[in-house]
Amino acid sequence: MTPPVPASPLSDVDAHRLRHGDAAARAELARLAQSDFDLAVRLAEWDRQDAALLALYAPVADEPVPPRLHAVLKMPVAPPSQWWKVAAAIGFLAFGFVGGWGAARLAGPVPATTIADAAMASFATYAVEVLHPIEVAASDEAHLVKWLSKRLGTQIKTPDLMSEGFRLIGGRLLPGDKSPAALLMYEDDLGRRLTLYLTRSDGKASGLAFAEEPGRQAFWWVDGSLGCALVGDLPRDTLRRLAIAAYHDLTEA
Repeated sequence: MTPPVPASPLSDVDAHRLRHGDAAARAELARLAQSDFDLAVRLAEWDRQDAALLALYAPVADEPVPPRLHAVLKMPVAPPSQWWKVAAAIGFLAFGFVGGWGAARLAGPVPATTIADAAMASFATYAVEVLHPIEVAASDEAHLVKWLSKRLGTQIKTPDLMSEGFRLIGGRLLPGDKSPAALLMYEDDLGRRLTLYLTRSDGKASGLAFAEEPGRQAFWWVDGSLGCALVGDLPRDTLRRLAIAAYHDLTEA
């Protein structure tokens, strides 16, 4: 049964309670928003914030839990007089996680707008090419990877995006800001193309972030010394799934 709701205007606390409640609570919130413009604006802003957080943190949320956190879960049950010690240990561990492992993945600021901008400009230039979209074809993938890795000064991979129907067709070398950049191109059976832009970066590691221009969107991130951006003209959720797949292929040993 949906809990009683105070008369409009609805407070943020009550709106959040309904928004994260059961189906009946969410239906009641939607009904209230139809006649309360301020509430509808707040809900739209919360939806936007949720989408941004999901895009930013999704790759990290999908990663396995570090062994040291598993160790905490296996700690023996302490007598009541010792619970403060357990709580302190968990608190310090959580703080270390946020300040260390989590920060290594998600810290900013990142000079990534230049990565996203360069990636989208490269997509606009080469994705429409009919005769010469690439320099080296996927049929010579081993040479392509070796050549681009040598020019970038770091080992790269060619992510497998066939889970969404996109196959590698080849790649090329591009000028970059800090170093040469690599452009890997993918295509599906409908002729839609994606480009994965890779370049050296001295920015801090970041999670997945979104950028867009008319006719193209990009999900970009920085991992270690490599800045990456996947660009295409696809539904955002589809492009995000592909970016997550590329992220994991590039970062897994």
